[in-house]
Amino acid sequence: MKERDARFDNIKAILIFLVVLGHTIEYLYGNKGMYGAMRAVIYAFHMPAFVFISGYFARKSRSSLPDITIKYLGTYLIFNTLFALSPWHVDSPTNFLYPQLIYWYLLCLCFWRVSIGALSKIRFIVPLSLLFTLYIGTCVKADRFMSISRAICFFSFFLIGYKFDLKLIQKLPKWLMALTLFTCLSIVVYVHYTGLIPVKMYEYIQSYEATEVTNITGIKMRIFMIAIALVITLCLIGLAPSRKFGFTIFGRNSLSIYLLHIFIIKAIAGSKIINLGSEPMNIAFSIVLSLLICLVLSIPFITSVYNKFINRVVKASVVYE
Repeated sequence: MKERDARFDNIKAILIFLVVLGHTIEYLYGNKGMYGAMRAVIYAFHMPAFVFISGYFARKSRSSLPDITIKYLGTYLIFNTLFALSPWHVDSPTNFLYPQLIYWYLLCLCFWRVSIGALSKIRFIVPLSLLFTLYIGTCVKADRFMSISRAICFFSFFLIGYKFDLKLIQKLPKWLMALTLFTCLSIVVYVHYTGLIPVKMYEYIQSYEATEVTNITGIKMRIFMIAIALVITLCLIGLAPSRKFGFTIFGRNSLSIYLLHIFIIKAIAGSKIINLGSEPMNIAFSIVLSLLICLVLSIPFITSVYNKFINRVVKASVVYE
């Protein structure tokens, strides 16, 4: 059996930690001040990078389309329903067409994995997908229904990841990538504090009109967002070490962290008692809490239970000829 590439587990570990941290800050403390700046930095690249890496590994996957469909749709229906039945649901428990909070990713991942084989063969598919990403922002009604907006916007990252060749960046100097990464993150902070891009824009949900900008302005913002996300993603891949660390397990078991962390954060946020009196202290608490959540939910037992369960669902649902 070929050993896993620790490089990508390390990147996924960083990204899943940022997913948890972003939600912790948002649901415990909101999006104002330092909280908003941190959220802007995190959201500027964490999901685009996750989707990019998902696309990269989709090309290497040998799973059949029925297996993929049952796995991701099954997981979506289970966890979307569980959250919908919780006290923190954001829509009707019976409305499967509007994903609950974070579970849009599972639905979109199913769409992308099923369609990538055919769509990747279309000439000029990458520039076409980028044009659709810019266009969908002009559609006022394309928001949370079936995650249409995100499915189209993030597909560009999935597609580029699918076509990505690691050799393209392996020869670039590490110092150059580190400097580029620092510069990009600094630009995001500057853009946030100058008010040039609203923090909600980074979610790729709302139309330009809903964000209270013109279509032309919204398109310019989205071009910047796509460019900065891709550059940061490539820098992360180029800088990521290939050896294992203690936190590498976060990336290896990132799915279990993703599926379950929102229940813990929402439960803590509901208590409304975690306020240490200052933004820096609250952010420090959020970092520690996020690390603890990742540590607990990355226990191999949890991933093992999920894998065994979903494999049984797939076997029971797919007819093999």
